Amino acid sequence: MFDFLFPNHPFGGHTLRLVAQAQQGGGDIFDIARAMKNVEAGDRDGWEREWLALAEKTEARAQAALAAGHQGTARQNYFHASNYYRMSDGLLTIAEETKRGERFRKSQAMFREAAKLNPSKIEVISVRCGDETYDGYFCHPTTPKPGKWPAVLFLGGADAYAEEIYFGGKQMLDRGWAMLLVDTPGRGSSMYLKGIKTRPDYEVPGKACIDYLVSRPEVDANRVALLGISMAGYYAPRVAAFEKRLKALVAWSGCYSILDDLYDWCVHLQPVCQRLLGGVSHEEARRLLEEFTMAGVAKNITCPTLITHGDKDTLMSVEGAKKLFAEIGATDKTLKIYGEAEGAGRIHCSHDMWAQNLPYMLDWLEERL
Repeated sequence: MFDFLFPNHPFGGHTLRLVAQAQQGGGDIFDIARAMKNVEAGDRDGWEREWLALAEKTEARAQAALAAGHQGTARQNYFHASNYYRMSDGLLTIAEETKRGERFRKSQAMFREAAKLNPSKIEVISVRCGDETYDGYFCHPTTPKPGKWPAVLFLGGADAYAEEIYFGGKQMLDRGWAMLLVDTPGRGSSMYLKGIKTRPDYEVPGKACIDYLVSRPEVDANRVALLGISMAGYYAPRVAAFEKRLKALVAWSGCYSILDDLYDWCVHLQPVCQRLLGGVSHEEARRLLEEFTMAGVAKNITCPTLITHGDKDTLMSVEGAKKLFAEIGATDKTLKIYGEAEGAGRIHCSHDMWAQNLPYMLDWLEERL
């Protein structure tokens, strides 16, 4: 069994990401440990087999609970099953794209069954952008305050589904904010089901998402923010450089150049990026990714901005976060780098420190919303 609490192998990093989400209702750490106890680091077949078995078992529990009238238990198990199906596809290759689509559909179906049973409304929505349509969710706050709601567009990273990042963002709902989750290009249903590859000019789909948010009658158009996690530490700042309706920006990891700070920095993410670009070669990926940069545009970010990053992040270079921060034009900007003083939170997205990092980001955001 590999160590997923203090990981030194990619399998451990993938699993720690789910452990962090489990704290927010996205899984059960004991189920996770039992599933992984017989999987050796590097055993992709064993990984897929164990996660798929756990997903199917958890789905069956959800169905049994629902049939017995126990909606809360059913909701919990459907949410867990959604993430377990996602984990089963996490290490599949480009050659297994059909299987990826099947697993995504299962994960999405489980999330939507849970959403039907959720006490606060989770609406299935779509956002139109030119000839493309992106699927997503408009999540109502659990404790809405009088008047119109503040709202946050929450963008996920390279391989994140809208359904998955719900568990990273649900604390926003508890603060009385609405949350918009959208599978923008290169992510979730857009990639798995529609073949919509990622793009460097993320300001285009970003604008369409903000247009949707401010069109909602419940939303206060003067209190709209943007949060991007992981590779969306490039996507979100890119949007903010062109979008003046934003009250604040949070980059949950910062990225100046996807080529320099992610692709060349982390070799094991190269196949992921090649797939997001449409299944291209290494050479073609490097050529295309030259356009995925904040050079010349970071200065146009004028809204209050927070970047958090771990100094031992092996997936995205901390130097990219520093470079992005230095060029951002906003006068109200903060760079929080977790290092030796904290003793934790130093890895990608601070998955081992969500209990501290997530409230820190949301407190900062709350002061500006």
